[in-house]
Amino acid sequence: ALRSASLGGEEVGAMITASHNPEPDNGMKLADSHGGMLDADWEKHAVSLANAPTSKHALILIHTLMDYAKGHHSVDDGKTLPKMVVHIGRDTRSHSPPLAALVIRAARAMGATVIDHGEVSTPMLHHFVMHANGHLLPGIIPQRCNESGYYEIMAMSYAALLRTGAAVSGGGSKRLPSTAKLVIDGACGIGALKIEKFQRIFGMLRSEGCTTGIPMLQTVNFPGDGPLNENCGAEFVQKQQLPPNIYTKTTSGISKQYMTSYDGDADRVVFHYEDPSGRFHLLDGDKIAVLVSSFIQEELRCIDPDGTAVKCGVVQTAYANGSSTLYLKNAVKTNVVIAKTGVKFVHAAAHHHFDVGVYFEANGHGTVLFGPKFYDFIATADARLRGTPRHNRANIALRRLRALPALVNQSVGDAMSDMLLVDAILFLRGWDLSTWANLYSDMPSKQAKVKVADRTVISTNDNETAATAPLALQTALQSAMDAMASQENTAGNGGPKPRCFVRPSGTEDAVRVYAEANSQKGADSLASEAMMLVHKLCGGVGDPPQPLITKSRL
Repeated sequence: ALRSASLGGEEVGAMITASHNPEPDNGMKLADSHGGMLDADWEKHAVSLANAPTSKHALILIHTLMDYAKGHHSVDDGKTLPKMVVHIGRDTRSHSPPLAALVIRAARAMGATVIDHGEVSTPMLHHFVMHANGHLLPGIIPQRCNESGYYEIMAMSYAALLRTGAAVSGGGSKRLPSTAKLVIDGACGIGALKIEKFQRIFGMLRSEGCTTGIPMLQTVNFPGDGPLNENCGAEFVQKQQLPPNIYTKTTSGISKQYMTSYDGDADRVVFHYEDPSGRFHLLDGDKIAVLVSSFIQEELRCIDPDGTAVKCGVVQTAYANGSSTLYLKNAVKTNVVIAKTGVKFVHAAAHHHFDVGVYFEANGHGTVLFGPKFYDFIATADARLRGTPRHNRANIALRRLRALPALVNQSVGDAMSDMLLVDAILFLRGWDLSTWANLYSDMPSKQAKVKVADRTVISTNDNETAATAPLALQTALQSAMDAMASQENTAGNGGPKPRCFVRPSGTEDAVRVYAEANSQKGADSLASEAMMLVHKLCGGVGDPPQPLITKSRL
């Protein structure tokens, strides 16, 4: 409520959810007036308020923030707070309603107007906030502030993108039989309930006959079918690299050719399939970033062959697979920036560095941000191409690019939005998941952690790719990487190189270790060496780490 007041009455939001975590956990995500995450300075205020040792300390902070809001947006000569509007949403956890009720009571006690959306996904709540502040919304995006508008704007822009396939020479795009049905693992969470609303709109579009290529959707793992996020959902599938458990009792059978998994609050999505031999294949956030960025750059170059009008790029973290980074640079020929781990850091980097910034963490959380230069480019291209034939390739590209800002939830990662975007790209390219998966092969990797007495003895550079303290640590890690490159004979072949990095945990006295190499054995060995170095040089607790061995999944 006070954040809304500090912005002169711009609307903000609070979402009760613990996202991809187990069902007993819960928490809250805060949405700022632009729809994105809470401003960093106000995040500090929220942390201080949550950790206030007594109610007296909490009241002092509340009054300080009230005075700030009155001073910046005075009403009645600074005596009254500006208007405050807070949107509230919650996930399907059994304990979310009473927690949401507490937030509503607190906001109303401050004098705020509360808009309670009930059970919604986290991205939906962020969408409502972004669209409620219409003056911050680009004109190309229709303003839709409620749940039905959320479905409408995404479904219609998705259908518009599919229809551009009909204009391509050679009979247009045709959906492959292997992608005719998309099976959605809802993680036994909110996403499973909400995707059913799209089914109704898609059914209407099919009956009208104006949009071809819409796949059949089969949703599994609804709330109540099984435990939330347990052995299912994006977090489990991506971390364990295993197919989800299907809790839903179904008589129609489950096709495993074309599947996607959400997490518990539907802000992450990954794709996966089983090949004819029964082998599981994962397409994670790195693969999504490659697909989306290559599609956008291809369409932009159809209008601007020199590629100078709009700066595009991808933001990754140190955890991005090295093969994906190399493919983005060498095949897609796009800019790549490495940012500090965490959504707030990659989102800010995408906004800062690029006119069209793509980011997807490996866990499947990501989106595309379109800046002012992109919208100017679209307006200029529209004026230049007006009157040209609709089958003109530049005209097709314009219609595709114009549909993206409404389809993509730019406020935050959105499993439903990202799923529709990926499906549309695959349809327009005539691809299935195996074609997409074969763009490049991931380097085998290994993650681990080492307990230490004090995690603050370790510091890293800004993007966490190198340790800056203790001084001897990075030198030792580099020697281990060089030795592995020599052992694998990859020192000068131009391909991805073995690498590792370490970073202090944000929640416990431990150091997280990541390593990748050209074989699983090499990745395990490099991670083991990094763990030994951390234990030796950074005050490891207990016995030295044992060598890591990854069991084969075949």
